[in-house]
Amino acid sequence: MNLFRVSLIGTGGGYGESVVVQLGMNNWMVVDSCIDPVTKESLPLEYLKSLGVHIETEVKLIVCSHWHNDHILGIDKLLEECKSATLAFAVTSDKAKFLEFIGLDSRNDKLLSHTSSTDIMAKCLNIVNQRKIPVKTILQDRVLYSRNDERNDIKVIALSPSDAVISDFGTEISELMRNYVPCSNRKIIVRSPNEKCVVLQVSVNGYTAILGGDLETSEDNKRGWLCILDNCSCISKNSASLYKIPHHGSENAYEKRVWDEMFNHNLLVGQLSPFINGKVCLPTKDMLNIFIKNVTHLYITSFDILNKPKKRDNSLQKAIRAFNPTLKEIPFRKGIIENYIDLDVEKCTWKTNLHGKAFEIDNEFISKI
Repeated sequence: MNLFRVSLIGTGGGYGESVVVQLGMNNWMVVDSCIDPVTKESLPLEYLKSLGVHIETEVKLIVCSHWHNDHILGIDKLLEECKSATLAFAVTSDKAKFLEFIGLDSRNDKLLSHTSSTDIMAKCLNIVNQRKIPVKTILQDRVLYSRNDERNDIKVIALSPSDAVISDFGTEISELMRNYVPCSNRKIIVRSPNEKCVVLQVSVNGYTAILGGDLETSEDNKRGWLCILDNCSCISKNSASLYKIPHHGSENAYEKRVWDEMFNHNLLVGQLSPFINGKVCLPTKDMLNIFIKNVTHLYITSFDILNKPKKRDNSLQKAIRAFNPTLKEIPFRKGIIENYIDLDVEKCTWKTNLHGKAFEIDNEFISKI
């Protein structure tokens, strides 16, 4: 079918999220990757295969939104199978320095048997180098993918990161490389990867979705959501009708002006994934109350805060107390939200399929939190 479909895959407890988008007919893109903690399989790859997508030819674009393990685990396996896909991610203003940095930390990982975001990105770069397909560098207002034929007009545009953020990233990497100690147990850690997160505006035949990634707010309009609102030249104001709400609906990713200026509230559908790990629980009740007032429908991939972890065997519990008393179970709660529009139907609105733990949030549910 000729669908504009935005599918959010969530895992609930810190195993990550991914967005799979059907851009009409046989055109697909994937934003980020996450894995099943048991099988270690890439969940977006598994999902695409379940839909019968021809992985090698129909996936056109893979976007790495930012350097957090919960957003890129399995992305190397995804890229390896999607042989026609272009890989896109944000780098520093000095690309050579960035590639040198990736190589340094990746070599350190191999020596110390670590797996980190830089190691995964090094594998991805090796794949694209072998294919001789250049990485698409993500910049604010850059078109990452476009297609215009007799049935579909497709455009995927990056709304972030800004020039200021990319410049800061270059300075940060210089400092990290200067302080780099080969073969040490000290990992290279990039500060505030959420600040560098990619936000996408995806438009197909006049319908628009905003994929908010994990981008946070800033008081400075050269960064974060204010930068998008004040400086992007490609935004279609008050027209987007689907919003992948950023950073699990956290307060530090909420910018009121985004909701006021970017969306058509008569049609707006919101989708988000939670982050529930120990005492950290996102989204909060207060944020859900804000979201539900601004959308026609609000969906979440799971929300099992009231469920207690399964009881452990006594012998296992004793072993944990003896050797690692701080060990805690992180629940895996897979859910998929599919919001889609039939592009062959005039003035269509978003329809929804929910899988696994995903459900629609209403006021009654919020009142019970």
